[in-house]
Amino acid sequence: MPANDVKFGISRHQGTLIDSVETDDSVQIKELPGSNGEIARVKPYRSMTEGSVKGHGALAVVPGVGDPGVSGLPNGGVTVITNVKHNENNEDFDGWEYSFKHYPTAEAVN
Repeated sequence: MPANDVKFGISRHQGTLIDSVETDDSVQIKELPGSNGEIARVKPYRSMTEGSVKGHGALAVVPGVGDPGVSGLPNGGVTVITNVKHNENNEDFDGWEYSFKHYPTAEAVN
């Protein structure tokens, strides 16, 4: 019986020459130990998604506030393209890679 929860190929980006899409959801936590030394209280804060996209062909993404083109990110907030790399190689096609951070509860400041 085939596994329905396993997918092949890239479905989170609409580009036709995309090599990979990676995301990492994270949250920071503050722990407060009780008098017995065990953790008594926990406060999660600063949730964020970091990610990167690698591909080939034309690229309109530039560093700054923008849309990374990746589906599945939380609605709202602010996405910042943190860096864009372009590469050339004698034995491969020209390519690019960009990284982003998505802050789901933030507002952009101009």
